[in-house]
Amino acid sequence: MAASRVLLVLLLLTGCTLLPAARACAQPGPVEAAPAPRDPVKELKDGLDAARTELAATKKALTDQKTAAEDGVKAATTTAKERGDTAWMLVSCALVMFMVPGLALFYGGMVRRKNVLATMMHSMAALAVVGVYWVVVGYGLAFGPSAVTVDFLGVKAGGLFGWSNDLLFLKGVAAETKLPNADVTVYLHVIFQGMFAILTPALISGAVAERIRFLPFCLFMLLWVTFVYCPLAHMVWAFDWFDTSVLAAKRGQSAIGLLGKMGALDFAGGTVVHIAAGVAGLACCLVLGKRLGYPKQVAHPNSMVLTLLGAGLLWFGWFGFNGGSAVNSTPLAVSAFAATQVAAAAAGLCWLVIEWIHKGKPTALGLASGVVAGLVAVTPASGFVFAWGALIIGVVASVVCYLAVALKNRLGYDDSLDAFGVHGVGGFAGAILTGVFCSALVNPAGADGPFAYSAHRARLDAFKKDDGKLIGDAKKATDTANRAVTAKESELKVEDLTAAATALQEKFDKTPPESQPPLEPALKEAKDALKAATDAVQPLKDVAADKDSAQKALEGELKLLQDLADKQDDAANGGKDKKSALSQVYIQTKAAVFALVFALVLSVALVYLTQLLTRSNFKTDPKSEADGLDRTEHGEVGFDFSSATESVTVVSAEPRAASVPRGNGRFEVALTGADAKELMAVWSELCQPKPDGTPDEDFVAVYKHVTTIRGTTFRCRGGDPNEVAKRLESLFTRHVGKGVTASAPVAAH
Repeated sequence: MAASRVLLVLLLLTGCTLLPAARACAQPGPVEAAPAPRDPVKELKDGLDAARTELAATKKALTDQKTAAEDGVKAATTTAKERGDTAWMLVSCALVMFMVPGLALFYGGMVRRKNVLATMMHSMAALAVVGVYWVVVGYGLAFGPSAVTVDFLGVKAGGLFGWSNDLLFLKGVAAETKLPNADVTVYLHVIFQGMFAILTPALISGAVAERIRFLPFCLFMLLWVTFVYCPLAHMVWAFDWFDTSVLAAKRGQSAIGLLGKMGALDFAGGTVVHIAAGVAGLACCLVLGKRLGYPKQVAHPNSMVLTLLGAGLLWFGWFGFNGGSAVNSTPLAVSAFAATQVAAAAAGLCWLVIEWIHKGKPTALGLASGVVAGLVAVTPASGFVFAWGALIIGVVASVVCYLAVALKNRLGYDDSLDAFGVHGVGGFAGAILTGVFCSALVNPAGADGPFAYSAHRARLDAFKKDDGKLIGDAKKATDTANRAVTAKESELKVEDLTAAATALQEKFDKTPPESQPPLEPALKEAKDALKAATDAVQPLKDVAADKDSAQKALEGELKLLQDLADKQDDAANGGKDKKSALSQVYIQTKAAVFALVFALVLSVALVYLTQLLTRSNFKTDPKSEADGLDRTEHGEVGFDFSSATESVTVVSAEPRAASVPRGNGRFEVALTGADAKELMAVWSELCQPKPDGTPDEDFVAVYKHVTTIRGTTFRCRGGDPNEVAKRLESLFTRHVGKGVTASAPVAAH
């Protein structure tokens, strides 16, 4: 009963408590919307879309990173290549410039002592005269867009010379502007080509050394570079670098000059430099005439030491001359290096052998001439021929240049230092031989001569034989080698060993350091087993790699040979090319003949023009020629280590004999009946070349024995002393006009 009352009271209290809450719930208020039913399919689709978006973004980010990395590597590679090409071209510029003093020494050693300085000045002055002219207008004339074109030699719109206002003083060219389709700047190309323009007219001076005046020659150089060199350079080497009508991306890919469009090959200047300079030298010889006393009086070289040194410097600089012409190709530069070295060595050796057989003794002048002949002949071919071809070119050039030099006296022209015989003839021979030995395998921009043509066609036929059996056999060999690798790896269970070693390594990496030592032996054992297996497989992999490389090389060679055949085979090209094994020889011959005629005709005209502008003073007068150009043209002397000053007054034309030690067959003859002044006046007069070329017989007999004249005493060496004394007495009695007596010869001591 009491329990029932307690329960009733609790119920009443609970009801009173819940009633206000129920009333509060019953009061009106905002009604909340019921939650939307879930759509599992849509949620799944949205999740997949988000995942795909994230995955695409990740892939794009990775792709961008990869592209950026590749671009970075490419940019770094390109920059490194550009820097390498620029560095090599700068070195080449310096090497070619070094050839100018080399040429000065080469020529200077071959003239008489009284003309050494003047002869060297002709070469060195070109650095200043042509160097300035080239930057002002020369480069524009040679490499600007074609200003005048002709349809000639089977070529349509072949350029004769170029021009661009932007190239005048290079005012429209920024220092960083690159030559299109090359890794070097325009400025660097200007410098390199300028060295060629400087050296070429300097070569001409060798043909007329010892008889031309300095200022008229400087004028002739400017005229010749303008009307001969620049047009020839344009016709052979000019490309559409500065042609604004061509898209910028495609510039520098097409030749625009007459001979370049014709397909003539001239890697470094056979036609532009050597044929042109050699023929110009011949033109000067024919127009200006001979030296006094030539050919009866022989002008002996003053120093073969200088000539040999000059030849060595030319040889050294020629590596830049030829190798630098490979503007952006390292393999081509190396090939040109090799061809240059081989040709020079072969020509020098061949000249020595010929001279030994012909004259009985090899000479230093012969060696120097042979080396230069080989260098000249290989110049147009150096970037288009293999080393064996360069060797043959050097030998042939040595033979033909030797004959040209030996025949000049019979032909009657006075080529003082054999500029035409070596440069003109050697350059002409080299230009034609380039077409004989060229190969497109050396330089894809070149062509195939008869030897390469037949060899390449035979090789292509071998590839095509039995439906490509050569390539098929290579593929089979590669597949066999790869199967051997797979079999060996399966036998040694390389895959299982790799997996086991990888699993142990991962377990080792995840194990706490204190628990790693027990795993180390097992991990080492797994790695050793894997290494032993891979070492056993490696020889087979090397074989497979070799087979694969051989296969790819054959496939690449097949493609190249097919491309060459397409250019040569009329049937393959619908008769468009019309090329045969001798096509390039014909092209080279036409180009060489054209360059020869062009340079000869214009050079003759320019010599006459120079004579007209200088009032016939291009050639010096007989007295100045006899006194020597060093004194008459420059007021200086070369290799005179006495007290000579810069300004020299000419007192006498007496030749100075070399100082020699006494004894060893030397003797003295004293003359009486005339004083020293009278004797010296007669002797000096006798030393001058005679216009009719007929020197006094007594003078000729004693001159080679007289070494020094002191007062009235003649110091001599060699010959019969009594005969020399008798000749001196007769000589001076006749020329002094009174009795002159020679004392008995006394041995010098």
